[in-house]
Amino acid sequence: MKRLKNYKHTFNSCCVASAIQAIEINLPPLLFVCFQDEFSISLTGLTALITLTFIVQLLMDALSAKIMDKIGYRTTMIISHAFVAMGATLMGILPYLISPYTGLIIAIIIMAMGGGMLEVITSPIVEAIPNQKGGKLSLLHSFYSFGYLSIVLVTVLYFTVFDRTQWRFLMFCFAIIPIINAIFFCFVPCSSLNEQRGESIGLKGLIKNKMFLLFLILILCAGAMEQAISQWVSYFAEKGLNLNKAMGDLVGPFSFALLMGLGRLFYGLFGYKIHIKRILPIAGAGCLICYIIAVASNSPLLCLIACALCGLCVSITWPGTLDAASKNIPQGGTAMFALLALGGDIGCTLGPSIVGYVSDVSAFGLKGGIATASVFALIFVIASFVLLKKDASEKLPMLNEINNYQK
Repeated sequence: MKRLKNYKHTFNSCCVASAIQAIEINLPPLLFVCFQDEFSISLTGLTALITLTFIVQLLMDALSAKIMDKIGYRTTMIISHAFVAMGATLMGILPYLISPYTGLIIAIIIMAMGGGMLEVITSPIVEAIPNQKGGKLSLLHSFYSFGYLSIVLVTVLYFTVFDRTQWRFLMFCFAIIPIINAIFFCFVPCSSLNEQRGESIGLKGLIKNKMFLLFLILILCAGAMEQAISQWVSYFAEKGLNLNKAMGDLVGPFSFALLMGLGRLFYGLFGYKIHIKRILPIAGAGCLICYIIAVASNSPLLCLIACALCGLCVSITWPGTLDAASKNIPQGGTAMFALLALGGDIGCTLGPSIVGYVSDVSAFGLKGGIATASVFALIFVIASFVLLKKDASEKLPMLNEINNYQK
C-alpha cells in the first residue's frame, strides 16, 4: 500500500481513533452486570475498575508528551492502538485462566494504557493538519460520542441474539477495529505542532500561565461531569429502574451518547461561527440543572431524560475547552494537550468514582452519588464565567487602542 498524501485520511483515521477510545472507556461498564452476575463482583469492585481505568490513563497522560517527542506522533499512535487491541482480547481470556477479577484488572490496565496515549495524541495530530477550519477538534470528539453510540447499539444487538454469558466474544470483535486503524495510520501524512507553529513555550511556561490553569480547571470539571453520568447510566437504568439490558442501554447510554454526539457534530461543523467562551457557561448550567432533575425527580422516565439531556449539555465542554485553549495559547504545543488530557482524566477519575463510592454508602443509592458529583458542574459554571470575564477585560484595552488610533 502506497503512502497517502491527503490529510483528510489523517483526520479520518484520528476520528476512528477517537471512537476506539470510546471502546476502551465505555465497553467495560456496559458489561458490569455481566461481570457481577458471572463473577460475583461487588459494586465497590466495579467502581474500582472505573477508577483504575482513569488512574492508568492519568499516568499515560503524564508520560505521553515525552514519549511522543522521542518516538514521534505516528509511532505513538500505532502503539496506542496495539495496547487497546491487546487489552480487549485479554479481557475475554484472562478471567477464565486466572482469578476473574485479577484478569479484568490486567486487561483494563493494558487497555487504559492505549486509551491514555490516544487521548493525548489525537488532538495535536488534528491541530497540526495544515490549512484547516475551526471546529475540527469538536468534530474529532464527536466520533468519541458516535463510537460510544455504536458500542451501545452493537452490544444491544449482540445480547439480543446471544446469551450474556457469551460477552467475551464481543470483546474479540471490538479488538479488530484498533488493529485495522493502526495499519491504515501507517500510510497517512502526519505533521507535528512544532512543524506548524514553531517551538512551544514549554511546561514551565504553561504552569506560569494563569489562563492555562483556568483551562485546566474547566477540562477537569468537563471530564467529571461527562463520565459521572456516562459510566453509571447503564447500571442505573438496569438496576435502579429495573429495565432489561436492551431497554436499559437504549434509553440510558444510547440517548446520552446520541445527544452528546449531535452536539459535538454541530459545533464541529459550525464552530467557527460560535463564540465558545459564551457557550461554556450555558453548557455548564444546563448540566447542573440535569443533575438536579436526575437526583430530585421520583419519575424514572424524567430521570433518564435528564441523563440524556446531560449528554447534550456536556457535548461541547471538553472539545470547547480544548479549542479555546488552542486559540488562546497557540504556542502551548504537545505539552499543553498532554496536561489538559491529564486534567481531563483526573476529572474522569473523580466523577464516576465519587458517584460509585458515595452510592455504596449513601441511603439514597446512586442518586446520592450523582448529587455529590454535581459540584463539578457548579465549579465549571463559575470557572467559565471567570474565563468570559477575563476575555472581556483583555479585549477592552485593545478596543481603546483602536479608538485612540482612529481619533
